[in-house]
Amino acid sequence: MKSEQKQRLLNAKENIKAAQLLAHSHFYDIAISRSYYAMLYVAEALLLEEATAIPTQQEAISSLFAEKFSEKSPLFQPYGIYLNNGLEARLRADYCHGEKATLAEAKQHINRAKAFLDLAKHYLSAEPVAMGRADVMASRV
Repeated sequence: MKSEQKQRLLNAKENIKAAQLLAHSHFYDIAISRSYYAMLYVAEALLLEEATAIPTQQEAISSLFAEKFSEKSPLFQPYGIYLNNGLEARLRADYCHGEKATLAEAKQHINRAKAFLDLAKHYLSAEPVAMGRADVMASRV
């Protein structure tokens, strides 16, 4: 794992912790915003596996994540949706001053961010397979 990826995963972990503390203190909108940023950092870490540079605009990061991961793999498909839903929820939380978020909504986004982080840690730390299935079968003969 590259140092840039480790830093983004650390940022994600810190944002999840902050979101949990904010939700516990009844700051649900801000917790949702922090949860979204945690997912954004995770997406960036994963994208660094595929490219040396990533976009700076959040919508472009979501699009590139979809192209490189969620459209290609069923494993990542829900996380592309979580990322897009998270952006929509963050925009509502940050800019819509009428209806406030609930504890249930904040928990949902926090749980999604935690699951996304766990998936990325596993994916980025997985050892590459030394031999393919055909190689294994041939070595048994």
